[in-house]
Amino acid sequence: MIKSLMKKLVAAASAISYLLLPVKALAASPSPDIIIKTPEVGFANLGDFVNNFLTLAFAVALLVVLIMLIWGAFEWITSGGDKEAVGKARNRIINALIGLAVLAVAFALARLAGQFTGLNIMEIAVPRPPSPT
Repeated sequence: MIKSLMKKLVAAASAISYLLLPVKALAASPSPDIIIKTPEVGFANLGDFVNNFLTLAFAVALLVVLIMLIWGAFEWITSGGDKEAVGKARNRIINALIGLAVLAVAFALARLAGQFTGLNIMEIAVPRPPSPT
C-alpha cells in the first residue's frame, strides 16, 4: 500500500514539475519585410461571413457541450449514491454526448454538401459600400 502511494506521489510530483518548468520556444523571428494590413470594416464576400458565423456557432456549441459534461460529472460526484441523482447526472452526460454527435454530423454535412454541390459558398460576392477615405 505504501509503495503504491509512493508511486502516485512520484508521478504527481513529476507531472507538476514538468508543467512548472519553462519550455524553450523555437519560434521564428518576425521579418521586417512583412507588412500587416489592417482589415477593412465588413466582409468582402458572403462566404467570409458564413465561414466566420459557422466557426463561432460551432465554438459556442462545443463550449456548451463541455459545460454540460462538467456539470453532469459534478452532479454524479456529489450525488452521494442517491439513485435518482445519479440517474439525472447520467442523463445529462448522455444528452451532452448526443449533442456532441449531432454537432459533429452537422459539421460533416455542411462540409460534404459544399463539396457535392460544387457550389463554393466562399466565393459568392456581395457588393459592399466604398470605404470612406
